[in-house]
Amino acid sequence: MLANTCLVLLALLPTMVLSLKPCPGDTRGDRRCNHDETHRVCAKIGVDGSSFWDFTGQRSWCKSVSDYGDKNDGNQRCPADKPTWCICKWATARWIKGEGCNEHVQFDCDATDVCNLKASYVDYKVDLKPAHDCMMQKCKKQWDACP
Repeated sequence: MLANTCLVLLALLPTMVLSLKPCPGDTRGDRRCNHDETHRVCAKIGVDGSSFWDFTGQRSWCKSVSDYGDKNDGNQRCPADKPTWCICKWATARWIKGEGCNEHVQFDCDATDVCNLKASYVDYKVDLKPAHDCMMQKCKKQWDACP
């Protein structure tokens, strides 16, 4: 039974990953939130007054210029007209733990690797339960479609 479940998951994984839409404000590679094991959540963090920076202890890189050595160099990161970015799963959990799962926390559900987040429980020693609880509400369709 377990072997069959694993085979089904392995068969579906490429489809789930390929179906991710680009995160509009991200400027890395193909702009999809699947380029590493942690940057899986496309979130709206580039808006003025976002509490993301306070609760994660990071300094804003939004509106700075991309210089990753790829085709997106020179583009503005999470600009005002596309204020999204692929954020870490741990940062998502910390942000939600501090801010709550309210209208100030917004995701692009079609550009977020919801199934990867659902299958993860800890990221960089941070408990992902706050992220799970919020994502389950805000991206219900994608959450329910995951194994």
